[in-house]
Parts: sequence; C-alpha cells; structure tokens
Amino acid sequence: MPAELSDCVFRGFLCSGSVHPVRLVQDFLLKGLAEKWSVSMTTETVPFLLKAKQLQAFGCDVDSADCYWIHLLQKDVISENDTSTDKERDTQETLARLSLDKVDRVRSKGAESLRSACLIDIDPEGESGLYMLRPSLLSKMEELLTKKEAYAARHGVDERNNESVEVEGHKKDGPLGGRNGVPSLFGISGLVFKNVPVNLWNLPAFHELLLGGVFPSASEPIRLIGQRLETLLAPYGVSLVTEQGGLRLTALQKGLVGKVCAGNAGDGISSVRVTVSLNLDLLSVLLFSLPDWRLLWSHDPRFLRQFELRPPPGKPFQPFSLFPEHFSFDISFWTGPTWAERKFHAAIREASHGTVEQVKLVDTFSHPDLSQTSYCYRLIYHSNTHALSHTQALQFHKDLETFLTSRLQVTIR
Repeated sequence: MPAELSDCVFRGFLCSGSVHPVRLVQDFLLKGLAEKWSVSMTTETVPFLLKAKQLQAFGCDVDSADCYWIHLLQKDVISENDTSTDKERDTQETLARLSLDKVDRVRSKGAESLRSACLIDIDPEGESGLYMLRPSLLSKMEELLTKKEAYAARHGVDERNNESVEVEGHKKDGPLGGRNGVPSLFGISGLVFKNVPVNLWNLPAFHELLLGGVFPSASEPIRLIGQRLETLLAPYGVSLVTEQGGLRLTALQKGLVGKVCAGNAGDGISSVRVTVSLNLDLLSVLLFSLPDWRLLWSHDPRFLRQFELRPPPGKPFQPFSLFPEHFSFDISFWTGPTWAERKFHAAIREASHGTVEQVKLVDTFSHPDLSQTSYCYRLIYHSNTHALSHTQALQFHKDLETFLTSRLQVTIR
C-alpha cells in the first residue's frame, strides 16, 4: 500500500453499527431510495487489487493516469537443489505484493533480482503482471448484475417479477425486479482510490456507494432516480446536470459527487441497466457541513463523539478549532529531463502527514544547456484536525525536501 494511503485502509467506517458520517449518509440515502424501490446491499468483499485489463470495465469514467499502479515483482531465487520451502514461498508471495514506492528499499537474502515497473507511460494492455488499487467498485457491480441476469435467463425468470435470487450466498429481493412488482436496486459500497494531485477537494481515497438495477425502458428510470436523488440532496447544495446517457451530481467547489448512468441491459430496447455512483465522503462534507474532508479520517475521539446519537443530515459539525491557521512555504528544485509530478504529490502527502491543503505551481524554467528544469511550488499547510503550529509545518516542509532529494533525485535550490 502506498505510504500516503496507509492510514486509509481497514478503518471500518462502513461496518454495521458504525456512527461515522459516511455510514450515516449511506443509511440516509438507502432509506430515502427504499421509499420508491426495493434496495438490497451485498456484504461481499471486493479485492483491493484489480488486474490492469479490468480497467476497460470502467469505460471513460476512470483515467489510467489517476490509478495507483502496482506491479507484481519477479523474484529469481536459485537454491542448491532448486526447491523452496513453504516459508520461502510465503516470502516470495509477500514480496510480490510490495508497492512500487518501496521496491528500492527491499533487500532480501537470496533475492538475486527484483523486476519493478515504471509508473510513467504505463500500457495496461501490454502488462499482464500489472495491477491497480481499485478506482471504483463498478467491475464488481457488473459481475454481480451479470450473475443475476444469467440466473434469470437460466430459470426463465421475468426481469420484473417478484422472485428472489441468491447471489454468492446472499439472498436478495428480485434478481432484476423487486418485491411485489416494485423494481429493485442492488448495492455495494467500499473504499476506492485515485492517484490525484493534492488539492482542496481532491480525495486520494474515498467511500463509494454503487447501486445498480435493470428497469423497463418505458418507466424512464434515469429521470425517476434523478428526481429522488434531487429531493434527498438538493437541500444540501447538490445539483443535477443532464448529460448524454445519464446525470451528473455536482456541488459548488466540491465538483462531481455522483453519477447516474444508463446502459444496455442485453435484451434489446425493452430494458435499461441503471448504475448510480455516489461519493459518500464528499456527501458527508455537504450533509454535515464539515469544513474539510480530511476530518473524516481524524483519530480524534471528539470527531465521532458528535455523531454518537446518529444526528440527521443538516445538523452542522462543530469544529474543534475556530481559527485554524494557514502556513505557506515555497519549494524550488532542479529535475532531470523527466518529471513525475504524481510522485511529487505522493511525497507531499506522506511527508506532511496530510496537512498540505493546496499545491500551486508558481514558476518553471528550463536550462538551455544542462537539460534540466527548475520548478517552484507553493504549498499551503492547514489542518482542521489538530493545532498545526508554524514550527510543525516548517518541519514537515523540511521533511519533504529530504524525501524529494532521496526518492526523486532532485536538487533543492
């Protein structure tokens, strides 16, 4: 797992009984949608790693440049009798799952070579051993809906009847329809990752709620679902924008917070497959008036204490600090002919412990003779989770200089 994401996994925000805002928002949305449709959620787990070829399942919704790419490492170990013990095999499997950022630091007895991948100019089509941290749950949703459709086809089940289907041990109401003739939505939620630059509303990890179902085309499901979501979310600043093939849910400053898409259900024009994707983290910020999405990842017990009684959406969050300070520092350095800016942003997140709120490119200059380029960035340090002092921010900034010199081989100016 990339170091800047190490605090994001296995936090259990969506577990049963959780009072975390993302769980409260999910429950609020599911309850609101259940007033119009039958809604069921799967409890299946989704692997963190997906194969590169699965990227095509996301269509144009996911850019390969925004993925966290991880390459399985080939470890060549030659023993005297060409055999390996179970322990040695376990060691090899562990090494095979190390993230690229840690490859250079890996040294193991008996390892003759480790083959790593470059994060730049990756060709997912030609990389059989290339994996990515899941950028969406869409591939799993497609798999589950395909199983349901296949079941319906094998057993002659009408898409809009009220029978039940068991998928992977989870009995759900209606394979593609619902109970008592009411159409159903089938859902899954979990953590997803995007390798995006540091910015005020760019989230490298967030919780996605994905809902899907097949509806009669004549019922205009996109319009009806859009109207329901608008009723639930418009009071909190969410707007719906119509686009070809669906809807976009946006909020001022936050940008995209969700999408509703229509696709071919595989039976001609009589049915349409609808997929709803919602960013629970950004919606939590909106519904509970959080000043900063990073508060969602806070370990401060005062944060969850405000949600112990499961307050309804609309009750504003009470900040810990009324006047958190902003600190601005510039950093300038020389690079070689190539510059991996995404690695720069990853180093910022790790060195600053997530306290950098914004990064702005101030100046750039290419030396005509040395094939080097100078960059100057301005970093804004700001934290709503704890009292960030000038001394702490300055230390984080010095740590960043060390990171850049040792990992990205730049020359600090």
